[in-house]
Amino acid sequence: MESQLWGEIPEPRNTEWDKVVPKEIGKLVILSAIKMEPPKVKQPQPDEHADNNITVGPEHSTMEQNVLYTIKLIQHARQVDDLIRVSNSMIQDEEPSVEVKECPPMPQAPTQEIKQEETFPSYKSREESPFTLGEPIVLPELGREVTKEILYKSVSTLCAHAGYDSGMQSSLQVLTDVAEDFFKKFTRLLRYAVDREDLYGNSGFPDAMERVFHEMGLGSVTRLHDFYQSRVLQYRDQCQEKCQKLVQQYEALLPTIKREPDELVRFKTEMESEEDIPEIHFPAMADGDCVDELQSSLEPGFQMLHSLEQEVAIKYGTV
Repeated sequence: MESQLWGEIPEPRNTEWDKVVPKEIGKLVILSAIKMEPPKVKQPQPDEHADNNITVGPEHSTMEQNVLYTIKLIQHARQVDDLIRVSNSMIQDEEPSVEVKECPPMPQAPTQEIKQEETFPSYKSREESPFTLGEPIVLPELGREVTKEILYKSVSTLCAHAGYDSGMQSSLQVLTDVAEDFFKKFTRLLRYAVDREDLYGNSGFPDAMERVFHEMGLGSVTRLHDFYQSRVLQYRDQCQEKCQKLVQQYEALLPTIKREPDELVRFKTEMESEEDIPEIHFPAMADGDCVDELQSSLEPGFQMLHSLEQEVAIKYGTV
C-alpha cells in the first residue's frame, strides 16, 4: 500500500474512466482542451477623477543643482557686465564717484554629493542603499494638471539655462506642449516595446529603452551621458570662468572710478596737452660749425615755439 504524503491531492475513487481511456492519454486530452491565452499586457489608462490639488514634494520637482548654479552664474555675469558698462561711461563723462558699486559676490557652488564610495569589488554595504534596507520608494500619483505644471517649470528653467532672461508666457506654453507631446510618444513606444518583449522575447536590443531611443532617432542611451557632460558640466565651467574674468576686469576699473573729479579733469587735460604739442626736431651741430649758421638754422624753430606758446595761453585763458 502506497503511503500518501501531506499536500497530495487524492485520486478520485471512480475508476471507470481509467478503464476506458489510459491515464496518460486522458491527461493529453484534457490539456489540449484548455484554451491557451497569451499573457495580458498592461495598458494603464489615465484616471480622470484623480486629485488635481495634490501637493508634490520638493524631491519630485526640484531642478538639477548644476543647472540652477549655471543660471545663477549667468545672472551674475549680466550684473557685472552692466557695472563695467556704467563704469566706462562714468570715466568718459567725468561723473563723481558717489554711484560706484562694489562687485557682487560670486554664487556659491553646490556641494557635490558622493552617491557611492569605492569599496571592495562587487561589494556594497547595506547602509548605502534604501532598497537593501527594505525601504519602499513611494511615488505620488499625479494628475494631468500637476504634471503639466511641473513640465512648465522645467521648460522655463531650461530656457533660463540657455541664456534667456525673459520670455512671453505663450511661448513657454507652446514649448511645454511640444515637450508633452514628445514624452507621450516616447512613453507610448516604451510601453509597446516592453509588451513586445514579453510576447515575443528579445528583439535584438539590450533593453526596451535602447530600442525606443533608436526608434525616436535619438541614437544610443549613452548619448544622455555625453549631453550631460558637454551641455551641463562643461557649460557650467565656462560660465564660471567668464564670471571670474568679468570680476577681474571690473576690479581693475575701480581705482580709476574712485578718483576725485578734479583728478580726472586734470589727468584728461594733461593728456590733451601732451597730444596737442608737436615734436620739433633740431639739427645736430658739428664741431666746426659757426655760431651764425646755428642761429640762422634755429630761427624758424624759435618762431614756431613762440606762436605755439601764444596759442596755448589763449586757449587756457592765461593771457
